[in-house]
Amino acid sequence: MNRFRSWLLSEESFDSERRSIVLFALRVFVALVTIPYGIDKIARYNALAVDFFGDPIGIGMVPSLVLTIFAQVVCSSALVLGLFTRAAAIVLAFNMLVASRYHLFDDFATLSLPLLFLGIYVVLMLFGGGRYSVDHAIFGRKADK
Repeated sequence: MNRFRSWLLSEESFDSERRSIVLFALRVFVALVTIPYGIDKIARYNALAVDFFGDPIGIGMVPSLVLTIFAQVVCSSALVLGLFTRAAAIVLAFNMLVASRYHLFDDFATLSLPLLFLGIYVVLMLFGGGRYSVDHAIFGRKADK
């Protein structure tokens, strides 16, 4: 019981090793949940290209759709590997910020999913890929901080 209380109340017990394991699990989980959204957009490309959420960022529907697919497939795949983790998380966070703006006046159940993803991507932006990432293998200790 004392170990549990110590772990629960102490931030020191969350060492670099455990943080890296949590970041690895979070990266892989969120990426594997996001990739099917991008694959679905690829499958429905022709229909979505005609009206992609009313041109959400003002650059045209096709470029917006292509950028969304890039974010959800390519950047999520990069997250699985931990490759350019922070950059991929920034792109995905922006994608979810736009989705949140689009769903702002929908019911909370609809709005909550992009907000949840946004929160996870912000955490990955702040903490990076951790020790179990290609970033760490390439850039060494810099990716771990």
